[in-house]
Amino acid sequence: MDISQTIHLLGDLLGQVISELESPLIFEIEERIRALAKARRNGDLSSAPKLQQEVLSLKTGEARAVAASFAAYFDLVNRAEENQRVLKLRRREDEAYPEPIPESIAHAIATLKTRGISQEQMKDLLNNLSIELVLTAHPTEARRRTVLSKMEHVTHLIEKLSADLVSLREQEKITQSLRSEIMSLWLTDRVRTAKLTVADEVKTGLYFIDSFFWNTLPTIYNDLEKALERYYPGLHAPKPWFKLASWIGGDRDGNPNVTSEVTAEALRLHRGLSVENHRKSFQELARHLSISSSRIQPPQSLLDWIENRRPFPPHIAYIEQRYANEPYRLALSLLASELAEASREDMKTHLLQSYTHHARMNAGDLTQLLELIASAMPAKLAQDDLQEVRHKVGIFGLHTARLDIREDSSRLNAALSEILRALNIESDFENLPVEKRIELILRLWMEPSPSLSPHPGVTSSTAETWSLFQLIGRTRQVYGDTLMGPFVISMTHAASDVLTVLLLAKWAGCDVIPQITPLFESVPDLKDAPYILETLFTSEIYREHLRSHANEQMVMIGYSDSNKDGGYLMANWSLYEAQEEITRVAKEHNVKLTIFHGRGGTIARGGGPANSAIRAQPAGSINGRFRLTEQGEIIALRYSNPGLGHRHLEQIASAVILASAPHHTPVIPKKWRTAMTQMSTVAQQTYRTLIYETPGFIEFWQLATPLDQIKQLQIGSRPSSRTQSGAINQIRAIPWVFSWMQSRFNLPGWYSLGAGLTSIADHKLLREMYTGWDFFRTLLANTEMSLLKADMEISALYVDLVPDKKMANEIFTSIRAEYERTREAVLSISGHSNLLELEPATRQAVQLRNPYVDPLNYIQVETLRRLRALPSPKGAEADALREVMAITINGIASGLRNTG
Repeated sequence: MDISQTIHLLGDLLGQVISELESPLIFEIEERIRALAKARRNGDLSSAPKLQQEVLSLKTGEARAVAASFAAYFDLVNRAEENQRVLKLRRREDEAYPEPIPESIAHAIATLKTRGISQEQMKDLLNNLSIELVLTAHPTEARRRTVLSKMEHVTHLIEKLSADLVSLREQEKITQSLRSEIMSLWLTDRVRTAKLTVADEVKTGLYFIDSFFWNTLPTIYNDLEKALERYYPGLHAPKPWFKLASWIGGDRDGNPNVTSEVTAEALRLHRGLSVENHRKSFQELARHLSISSSRIQPPQSLLDWIENRRPFPPHIAYIEQRYANEPYRLALSLLASELAEASREDMKTHLLQSYTHHARMNAGDLTQLLELIASAMPAKLAQDDLQEVRHKVGIFGLHTARLDIREDSSRLNAALSEILRALNIESDFENLPVEKRIELILRLWMEPSPSLSPHPGVTSSTAETWSLFQLIGRTRQVYGDTLMGPFVISMTHAASDVLTVLLLAKWAGCDVIPQITPLFESVPDLKDAPYILETLFTSEIYREHLRSHANEQMVMIGYSDSNKDGGYLMANWSLYEAQEEITRVAKEHNVKLTIFHGRGGTIARGGGPANSAIRAQPAGSINGRFRLTEQGEIIALRYSNPGLGHRHLEQIASAVILASAPHHTPVIPKKWRTAMTQMSTVAQQTYRTLIYETPGFIEFWQLATPLDQIKQLQIGSRPSSRTQSGAINQIRAIPWVFSWMQSRFNLPGWYSLGAGLTSIADHKLLREMYTGWDFFRTLLANTEMSLLKADMEISALYVDLVPDKKMANEIFTSIRAEYERTREAVLSISGHSNLLELEPATRQAVQLRNPYVDPLNYIQVETLRRLRALPSPKGAEADALREVMAITINGIASGLRNTG
């Protein structure tokens, strides 16, 4: 069954369910609306007012059912499209076999071999190779976990239906199962009734690690090993080189719900998952390695390992008696038993209390036994299940994923300021000039740590910050240094922000202070980043800290706030220049640098194809080391389907490997840089004129988008803004982008780019930059997606919601004119006739989806109108309308495949 037949079947089944569970009338209404939306898209001018009238006439219950119809349709179609992509990928692999397909790991290694990269050069590349994905909760997932799990079952059924050899009887059975699952989906509340807790988010993150990453990352390792065996025999990949980390439960920035108690629980859950999964793996491996000692003599070191564990627990003694000649089974069973005991012990450990003991087990204990067994096995046997378990231990250790800690610099400075005030050292530390703060910290560092109470400070926020540093110290004492990731400082403005963390950690008694990662987010901070790092790298106490981390420095750059601050073009150029300068400073001071990319799902927040984004980074900025965030709904989008998830991971690895290989570094012509600086300056002025200087713009944004309803969604534990002011600079980047995406402006992904591009009169120069510069070409290619998903005709419906018609029309006229200017400029420079001309499949997918997304926008606008007209925001009618609103938000996000 091909893709069109599958989508047709899913649509028919959904229609049957709607008719049966709602009414034939609802199905008829939905079909009328769908037909009008398609006619409107096909140029029938009379269809738009008819469509609007159909939506106006809907009762609230009817609006809910119709909106749910389109939302459910997207859930189903998305899974069918994903299955089709996997089938195409498999066909490409089969057609190319035994040669690798482009953007695979093997293709990257083969390309380097063809380029003449020597064995020694490849060895150096591998020694530096370090890729880490960091899972985050925000912008979080607009769909419930319950809905996601149901959709996984739908995916499984679609896969079975598309198999080559399916009998008619099997087709009928699968179709019936699909109908039942769609019916169950329809009867399930799509909207969460209670706000997510941080613990919920932690468990969701671990769910994806358990269901996808746990089994797929070892496959990625195997891909690299096979490629090296073929093209560079004798070389081996470093261990581990592709890892996971998480912010979920450790990201405190602007989220008062993330406390030390919550972080301690997240750490326990992380360790608990890895201990339990390894226990299962060792049990399974014990059954598999039923090798008799009479056939393969076990090494003496393994026999000693077993003897050192006597006397055995009763169940192990039974195994020894029953399988007397199977020492490998016995050893693995013993370790599985010890993992079970470690799990029980971990349940009793409370990291917020003082401890002197260390955890019963660490990953080294597991590795030791696996190496002993592997040394005795035939090579082919050691490369099978045993090798997979060895990979899993190397990747996930006994921590699953490192948990980063993130906190805002202002809160850290306020905490130290309060402690210093209580100690009568300095009354107003946080407001001192930067140089004075640095001077004071350096002096205090050289003095003995003061005797502080367990909870110093007057305010609860300072007590909580102190508790966090105590937790960091105790976690390392009990579990070692694998469970904790770096300490990320958001809104880093000065070197003193970093040194503040250093001092607080020392005073809290941290034996080993974690790696400290400054996060540069705004355009000014990105420009100041090289100077800040220069100050740190020339500070003796910070150099001492670096030496404790193998002279490695991680620097994070933020794509979201830089865009909100300076607009799309200025943000991207500032990020590019900052990376160049950060790389230069690190190289001058002989510091091994990792740039941590804080990317989101949309183009405005650094999204887009990961492999092209990596290729577009400044030369020398990667050097084998790459860290990036995978945020919220993007986790489910990329990793719900194992085949597509594996493809995404191998594309990342392939791009990093190619970008890190020794090659001639292209010099960016000065005239290109001059043009980029001019364009970004003009673009930033245009952007800030609209966003920050236009009277009434904030009111326009709040009323011409569903921002007020997005804030009420139960899709995350974190508040939508840093403060309650409602100012643009305080609103989170996620609701900022989400609100514009829902109303189809998609403004952060393109606005003011046209002004920047048209400020350069030399069209030939821009064409030259497009054809010769990956960065510029990727910048415009990503904008094409943003422009294609935007729709000014749909946006006009939202503009009509603004009461001040004169103000609304003036602002919208400006936005619309800039949209047309940007679109024309991008097409002219690229030489394309249509947006996404080079990606016809993606372009067609967006165009086919539009007639199904549009009705959701029409319903959303009418629902907003009714909600805002209510005399009170409370009551049954308000609740019913908010349910419709949530369904439309959910459906539009699913249709456009984006939230924030």
